[in-house]
Amino acid sequence: MGKRVGVVDLDLEGPGLHVIFGVSDTEVKATINEVLQHKAPISQSVVDLTSKIQLKAGCLIFCPAGHKLDEILSILDSGFNLYTFKRVLEDLARDYNLDYLLIDSHPGIEKDTLLSMALCDYLVLISRVDQQDLFGSGVMTEVASQLRKPVVLILNMVPSSVSEKEASKIADRLAELFHLHVLTALPFNSDVLENLSKGVFVLEKPKDPLTKRFTEIATKMLEAIETGLSDDVSANEPKSQSVA
Repeated sequence: MGKRVGVVDLDLEGPGLHVIFGVSDTEVKATINEVLQHKAPISQSVVDLTSKIQLKAGCLIFCPAGHKLDEILSILDSGFNLYTFKRVLEDLARDYNLDYLLIDSHPGIEKDTLLSMALCDYLVLISRVDQQDLFGSGVMTEVASQLRKPVVLILNMVPSSVSEKEASKIADRLAELFHLHVLTALPFNSDVLENLSKGVFVLEKPKDPLTKRFTEIATKMLEAIETGLSDDVSANEPKSQSVA
């Protein structure tokens, strides 16, 4: 869509986006862990994927998290503060003139997740249609409410036995129960599992029906922002998404 997008892997306990993006250790000068621990500037952690995934318009930059055991243990032991994280995101958005900044956070209520929620313009929850996931989504929605952050819910891996009409009814009930906006319900797709995280699904399977759904989601997300999903969201500033 021609947007300049940044993605930060903040799942510090179980990073994995570098695998999907096909980023090898030799391409990484520094991780977001090192940046947050003041060991490296944000510029050294940026991997430009624009050419790698052959984007014809816009750009995609990626800041990987450390996936080696010592890196994970170090950041979990020392942690990082809100001020440092805020400055890192501001520098990233400014230096690369980003339109959107997506933060892939750790599932559940962890410190890194709470910090990303505190700084983001809105929160995108991804939940399966089962009691455990929906309970967790309810808790996260309550936290977002306390932080006065708008929430969008995406239902994922809806079983094939659940019709689209039934999924829509479930979405409506959840929207009413949690006081949030349900963006869409994605059906279970075996092609995603068979992809084995070996690449970006929409690039690996451009003709798959699910790829079309992802494109529709992106369009809806842009429309939601442009129509004012939150009074705090300015159309002239980079938008931060925390995806739990």
